[in-house]
Amino acid sequence: MIDPSVPIRNIQMKFAVLDGLVQVGQVSDRDIVETVLNLLVGGEFDLETNHLIQEADGVLCMLDLLRRCPAPTQAQVWATFTAMLRRSLRNRHTCTRVGLVRHLLLTVGGADDVIAELLVELLCVLAHYSIAVGELKLLLTLLRGEQGGIWPRHAVKLLSVLSLSTEPQTVGPDTFFSFPGHRAAAIALPPIARWPYQGGFTLSTWFRMDPLGSLSSDGDKPYLYCFRTNKGVGYSAHFVGNCLIVTSLKSKGKGFQHCVKYDFQPRKWYMISAVHVYNRWRNSEIRCYVNGQLVSYGDMAWHVNTSDSYDKCFLGSSETADSNRVFCGQLAAFYAFSDALNPAQIFAIHQLGPSYKSTFRFRWESDTHLADHHKQVLYDGKLCAALCFTYNAKATDGQLCLESSPRDNASIFVHSPHALMLQDVRATVTHSIPRALHSVGGVQVLFPLFSQLDHQRLPGDSHPDTSVCATLLSFLMDLLRSSLAMQEQMLATKGFLVIGYLLEKSSRAHLTRGVLEQFLSIAKYLDGLAHGAPLLRQLCDHILFNPAIWIHAPAKVQLSLYTYLSAEFIGTATIYSTIRRVGTVMQLLHALKFYYWVADPSCSTRITPKGLAVHPPNRSA
Repeated sequence: MIDPSVPIRNIQMKFAVLDGLVQVGQVSDRDIVETVLNLLVGGEFDLETNHLIQEADGVLCMLDLLRRCPAPTQAQVWATFTAMLRRSLRNRHTCTRVGLVRHLLLTVGGADDVIAELLVELLCVLAHYSIAVGELKLLLTLLRGEQGGIWPRHAVKLLSVLSLSTEPQTVGPDTFFSFPGHRAAAIALPPIARWPYQGGFTLSTWFRMDPLGSLSSDGDKPYLYCFRTNKGVGYSAHFVGNCLIVTSLKSKGKGFQHCVKYDFQPRKWYMISAVHVYNRWRNSEIRCYVNGQLVSYGDMAWHVNTSDSYDKCFLGSSETADSNRVFCGQLAAFYAFSDALNPAQIFAIHQLGPSYKSTFRFRWESDTHLADHHKQVLYDGKLCAALCFTYNAKATDGQLCLESSPRDNASIFVHSPHALMLQDVRATVTHSIPRALHSVGGVQVLFPLFSQLDHQRLPGDSHPDTSVCATLLSFLMDLLRSSLAMQEQMLATKGFLVIGYLLEKSSRAHLTRGVLEQFLSIAKYLDGLAHGAPLLRQLCDHILFNPAIWIHAPAKVQLSLYTYLSAEFIGTATIYSTIRRVGTVMQLLHALKFYYWVADPSCSTRITPKGLAVHPPNRSA
C-alpha cells in the first residue's frame, strides 16, 4: 500500500497517491481507514501508544480525501479521529492551527445524518478547546433561519456545539506551555544568585499530565521543576507514576524527599502548591496543597546552605534533560513566592482559576467572581510583594519567556530574568466560546435564536423542535456561570425581558418541563450570588411571574412553577431584598384576575379575561 515510514514531508504526496487509488477502486474501505490513520501518525496507528498527529497538513488532506469516500468509511475514520482528539490536547491544538473548525462547519451542511452527527461531535471537542472569532461568526451564520421559517440543514444539531463543559478538572487555562516529552524539551531559567529562604518560600502552578501512552516505564521520572547548583544541590519535584516527590538536596546525593499523598490522574488539571516553612530552632516543614486543599505535610530540613548560584534551573525537566526526565503535558502560569503562604492565600489563589496569570495587584483584574474575604487576602499587597518570579505563556516573544513579576520587587537572578523555551516547547493561546462571543456582541447575539423557536427542521413539519429552547437556555446558564461580564450584559440589555417577549410570541409547545427547570436553575444560581439581585428581579418580573407565558404551558408545568415560587423560592432568606414585594403581589393579583379564572368574568363584570385560547381545568380536576 503506502509506506508511512517515508519522511513526513511527503505527507501531501502520500495522500495524493491514496486518493488516486481510491478513485480507481484499487483499495478496500478497511485499507483506506488503516492507511489514513497511519499517515496521520507517521507510523503504525495505535490509540494507546501512537496517536499523535505528526503533520498538520495531513489533517486537511484527510478531509479532502474523505469527501470522495463512501459514508461507512467516513464514519469509521471520523469516529477514530474524534477519539484521537479526546485523548490528546496536542492533537486538538494541531487541528486548531490548520483551521479545521471552519472546514468542518462548511462541510457539515452537505453531510448525511450519520456523518453530520459525527462531525458535530468532533466540532464540540474542538470548540471546547478553542474557537476563533471568525469561526464563531460562521457558526452563528449557519444557525440563521431560512425564508419560510426553516432551520438550515443540521442547524439544530450544531446548537450543541455552543454548550460548555462544566467539569472543573476538564476546564483548563486559556494560555499554557505545552511540553512534548522529548529530550531537552524544557524551559530554561537564568541563573539565580540567591534562594529566598528566610521567610520560607512557595512554588505554585497548574499542570496537566499528558503522557504519550497509557503506561510509563519504571525508569520514567518526569520533572515538574528543578532548581539546582552546578554541584547538584537544590530543590526539585518529579513524578513517580501518579505520585509527586518533592526533593531538597543539601549536598551531592544527600537530602530529603517528601511524597505528596495524592493520586494525580493523566489529562486532568491540578493546582499544586509546595510551601516550604523555615524554622530556625526546630525542623523546617513542607506543606503540599492540591487544588487549594492541604493534602500532605511533614518535617523537612530543606535549607540548602550554599553561596553558589543556582545555574541549572528548569521548568518541565531535570538538569540532565534526559528523555525519561522531561515533563510531558501542559503547564499554566508558574509562581515563586519568597514567603510561606498560608492556607487562606493558597485557597484564594485556587479560586482565581487556572487562567489567572497576573501579579495580584488589582482587585478587578479577574472576571472570576470572588468573595470579599478572598479579594482581601489576594490584594492586600503581601502576595505581590513576595513574588520572586513568574512565567506564563501569554508573556512570550518567540521562544523567549518574559519574567512578569512587579518591577519594584528585588530580583534574585544573576542577570536578565527572562527564560527560554527549548526544543519543541510551545506557548499555546486558546480562545473559549464566551471570550469569542464577547467579540461578536456578547450575550445579545443569542436573542435572534429565540425568535426562531417556531422554525421547522424540514419543510412541511407540523410541529417545531421543542428541544431548541431548553438547549439555548442551558447555554445561557453556562455563560452566566462563566463570566461576570456576561451577567452585566444580560442585565444591561434587559435580556430576560426580550426572552420573555419572544416566548409569549412562540408556540406553547416550547413550554416544557425542561424549559421550566432551566429557568429555575438560573433563579437558584442568581439567588446564591451576592450581586445577583438585580438580574434575579428581572427574571422574576418578566419570566417567572409573567402569566402571559405560563398560561399556555401544560397544567403540570404550571403546578411545578407555582409550587416552587410559593414554597422554596419565597422561603429563601434573601428573597425579600431581591424582589419588589408590592409589585409581586400586584402581579399575582393581576394573574388571578385575568388568567386563572374559574367562571368567565366577562358575563358579570367588565373584565375582559385573557388566555381564552386555553381550556382551563374543570371544577372536578
